Amino acid sequence: MSDDLLAVIPLLFGVGLIPVAGVPMVRMAAAGVLERNGVAGIRTRHTQASDAAWAAGHAAALPRVSRTVPVAITTVVATVITTVLGGSGWGAAVGVTGLLVETVVLVSAAGVANAAARKAAFPGAEG
Repeated sequence: MSDDLLAVIPLLFGVGLIPVAGVPMVRMAAAGVLERNGVAGIRTRHTQASDAAWAAGHAAALPRVSRTVPVAITTVVATVITTVLGGSGWGAAVGVTGLLVETVVLVSAAGVANAAARKAAFPGAEG
């Protein structure tokens, strides 16, 4: 394995870890297997308001969090190809871009979760 590829492996590990850990965690929280807690899951004021809000928020966020899977696959493939063809600097740039896209997806999923949890926790509230 070339030194260039070795240089991007830690970055690719992080890119792959997000969907590998995130999707099952959100799925378990939506199913009620992962209870409300202060460590894992999408933790906002509204998702923490009740068990129903916790489950509703995670159920609403699951489709969006699942989008990190194709982002990660695409990022890993593109990073490896770019690293082989252009060196570790270009490969790292592609990898970091993929990591940023995953971050945007997760932040948007938190917004979806928060809105759904708010409706579940406060059914009469507008917004």
